[in-house]
Amino acid sequence: MRLPGQFPVRGASHAGHALTRRVAVKQSKTSEGRSKDEEKDEVRLREDLKAVARIPAPPVYAAAFKRWQDALSDAVRLEATTRGPLAVGLGNPSPYEVGLTLHHTYGVPFLPGSALKGLALRAAWRNGVPADVVRAIFGDTTSAGFVTFWDGWLVPGQTELLQLDTITVHHPQYYGDGSEWPTDFDDPNPVALLSVRPGLRFELRVGGPPEHAAYAARLLEWGLTHLGLGGKTNAGYGGFRVEREKSEAEREAERLAAEAAEEAKRSEGRAHTVRQHIAGMNLRPDKVKSELPKLLKQIDELPPPLRRETAQLLLERLQGDNRTKGDKALLKMVRARLEDCE
Repeated sequence: MRLPGQFPVRGASHAGHALTRRVAVKQSKTSEGRSKDEEKDEVRLREDLKAVARIPAPPVYAAAFKRWQDALSDAVRLEATTRGPLAVGLGNPSPYEVGLTLHHTYGVPFLPGSALKGLALRAAWRNGVPADVVRAIFGDTTSAGFVTFWDGWLVPGQTELLQLDTITVHHPQYYGDGSEWPTDFDDPNPVALLSVRPGLRFELRVGGPPEHAAYAARLLEWGLTHLGLGGKTNAGYGGFRVEREKSEAEREAERLAAEAAEEAKRSEGRAHTVRQHIAGMNLRPDKVKSELPKLLKQIDELPPPLRRETAQLLLERLQGDNRTKGDKALLKMVRARLEDCE
């Protein structure tokens, strides 16, 4: 029976296979330091990890990804791109001390649904989501929630999925078994590991009733963007850029908002024309009486805030000129427009 470390990395079916069966077991540094053999093992380990990082996704992965997409076509879709390194599963069992979460069958990085659910829950707490809403989405100890957070799958066609990384452990004896007190004379102990490289795209799906799933997807988007996933988030790991598929209600709200903005732009243009008309109008009584009905009609067609503004502007113009300030019937017509805006 061959033990880990007796297999070459070359020939592994995928990166997960190479890590669990073919990479040499990492020897922990002792208080007496490392022997030459241990130093050679460290060099070999780093070379093996570099070789593992170059292993591409297996050819069958793209078809599996398509099947996964088809099975979850009704779920809310998000696409998340790593902004920096990603380290999920550092505490997983591993032959080289530091773990990494890879898909068991295909050996590619993926985002566990349990981790995504926990991150979305943290986002809910951070944003003060009411307890009844949290319970409906995530469930509690007595019942399941309405929403399912599926594993996030790597988008096929990407290369260089992993990268060689290092964690530098300080005072390992103190933090390990407490056998020695930490001092400034302790040597740092760099530990080689693999992490997911920046710039990788993952597709995520959130399932459940449409309103619940859409709300949960927004929480997940916030968590991925602001909190980060996995370990070492304080060191810049685990951050994402997220593109979320908007719900039908959100798309409708955006459409209505765009229409409202366009209408507001047109209304402001009409109001500008009315203001210019008021500023340049001839205030001879006969001219005012002939122009006023048309001008008031233009004012009536404006939305209430602009209608009130332009009617007030017209009233001030008429009250400020000796030729029109004494015409009570004229001023009454304009004041009536102002009262309609109240």
